[in-house]
Amino acid sequence: MSEPRVLIWLSDLGGGGAQRTMLNLAATLPAQGLAVEVAVGQAAGLARQWAAPNLQFHELGGSRLAALIPSLARLIRSRKPDAILSTMVDANVAVYLAAKLAGTDAPIILRETNSHRARSDLGFVRRQLAGYAYRRGDQVIALSEGVRGELIEDMGLVSDRIVTIPNPVGVSAIARAAQQARDGAPPSGMVPGRPHIVAVGRLHRQKGIDILFDAFAKQQSDARLIVLGEGPERATLEAQAQRLGISERVFMPGFVADVNAYLAHSDLFVLSSRWEGFGHVIVEAMAAGLPVIATNCPYGPADILRHNETGWLVPPEDANALATAMSYALGERADARRVAAAGAKAAERYESSCVAGEYAAMIREAIARRKSLRSAGKLAGRNLLDSAKL
Repeated sequence: MSEPRVLIWLSDLGGGGAQRTMLNLAATLPAQGLAVEVAVGQAAGLARQWAAPNLQFHELGGSRLAALIPSLARLIRSRKPDAILSTMVDANVAVYLAAKLAGTDAPIILRETNSHRARSDLGFVRRQLAGYAYRRGDQVIALSEGVRGELIEDMGLVSDRIVTIPNPVGVSAIARAAQQARDGAPPSGMVPGRPHIVAVGRLHRQKGIDILFDAFAKQQSDARLIVLGEGPERATLEAQAQRLGISERVFMPGFVADVNAYLAHSDLFVLSSRWEGFGHVIVEAMAAGLPVIATNCPYGPADILRHNETGWLVPPEDANALATAMSYALGERADARRVAAAGAKAAERYESSCVAGEYAAMIREAIARRKSLRSAGKLAGRNLLDSAKL
């Protein structure tokens, strides 16, 4: 029996968490007995460097999702996948429409990464289109229990057709890389002998870097803040840092493909997001042995961290609470080491191979369910024909 073939659909290869997750899955699902190909609007992008060398890409040659639907439908018809897996709202709508246009019998599996309630960039039409696709998809994957509950309540999804599966993270590989990096010199922007706080994420309102800057400005230590990521808020954040008088203590090198060296030489990781679907970088920091502070935003961080055990959770959009937590973590080093050790152990639950196994089981179940429905439909048709003959 041949391996089930899975087509992963990505609208682009931008350097975001969704792209990293899907490329991680593309690399790990073959070990679970699934053959994987990736369809993408444009194959050029920061995330391309995360892809496995032998991964097969089908580039559709465009960035406007509505215009790509016919090309995606043609690709689905030609490749005849056994299952289709997609992520992110607009891409999920596009792949559902393309699959219907293609007339495929493959199950459509849609992955939702964020709280729709917390986002401010989804209008009425996009919400309605998402609901239409999600209710008709074969399976919906939520990154956290909070996202799952919200989708069930707001979109009327049947609870047994939406499952929570976290992001796959190369936990053991990160731990090894961080340990090796500690033996070398710190990367650019880090000053030996100074404490360092690191944050990783797009320079976008969602990530709350402006809140982090306000909290950092309240620190009395000589700590430096490293922010790894790029995005539309760079100019605004640079102006804020200047206004707060922290520019000399903040380093923003832009997108960094391999953050392990920065994690290895830092003393604290902070996630200051206004909303999250999961918080991939939280697990990466835990795997690298860092103590973690994260906002208890909707919804992912609370699924990952147990407050004061494997990390610290603070209210979102509260710079004072974040500043207090940062001061404590930098000042109480013994307790920070306790939390970091517990966090490193807890991170093992998200190891790529384990999560890929959950994905593979869900994909196989969706394929089997679709085959069962197809067989039942054919049987019902034959019975109806036999009855007509009588």
